[in-house]
Amino acid sequence: MCKIAIAALCVALGGCAAAPKMGWVRVDGQSSRDNPVLQTQFEVDRTACLGERNKAALSGVTVAGGGLAGAIAAQERTNAADTVGQGCMAEKGYLLVREDEADAKRAELARVAELKKQQEAASAAPAPKQKKPAAAKPST
Repeated sequence: MCKIAIAALCVALGGCAAAPKMGWVRVDGQSSRDNPVLQTQFEVDRTACLGERNKAALSGVTVAGGGLAGAIAAQERTNAADTVGQGCMAEKGYLLVREDEADAKRAELARVAELKKQQEAASAAPAPKQKKPAAAKPST
């Protein structure tokens, strides 16, 4: 039984090693690389969301036993906490993407943000005034 648990753990850890490198992009398409204001805001947002993730990881029932069941329960807890962290970052305006796709995703998000701005400006613009029809003259 112990050998099965070790094999399952190795497979699980092997899957983690092959995972692509991920990074955060802003949903408005802006890059924070050369913008200290956006860099600072990202650090604040990431710290807050890390706290939310950690709270999620600490809540709930912990499986005290070891073995395969314990390893699976720990992985499920980690996955759930990661989902909480990603949701928090999404609420603050960030998406988690593969690093090799980040520039393309940032460009796509910038186009979408520009379209959104145009649509909002169009809907906020006052409706064109319609000319009132000339009043009918009374016949005599």
